[in-house]
Amino acid sequence: MKKFFAIFLVALFSLVGCEPNTNEPQPGDASALVGEWHMVEWNGEAPEFDVYVEFNNKGFNIYQQVYTLFYEHFTGTYSVSDEILTGSYADGSNWACGYKFLFEGGKLILQSQEDTSIVSVYEKCTIPQAVKDEATTTRASEAKPIF
Repeated sequence: MKKFFAIFLVALFSLVGCEPNTNEPQPGDASALVGEWHMVEWNGEAPEFDVYVEFNNKGFNIYQQVYTLFYEHFTGTYSVSDEILTGSYADGSNWACGYKFLFEGGKLILQSQEDTSIVSVYEKCTIPQAVKDEATTTRASEAKPIF
């Protein structure tokens, strides 16, 4: 009887250990996008540029230091359909493509739908006030934004 009880407990604990991680947002969970993010990886390597993005109430702010010595600020709106994130800038131009997004280990992963080899990884953060203060607002048509 003791042997049966021990086997029952082992089986029970193994089932409990297989429960899905409910803390990790599900793919396509648009509400999990809301917040401030910092790019920490570009195509498997540390980026040679700096990008912060904030998602809120279907709007976004991008602060990027990509082709310049200073940060540029882009704003606009975004939408989510299934697991695809798309957006348009305040000047009416659309993002270059849509991005499949998922969350893994507390990080936001974006994969370009135009070139699936382009993958960027973001960590939750607080965008430094110095970045926001330094950033100049730029029309998307005047510069090349990261999205």
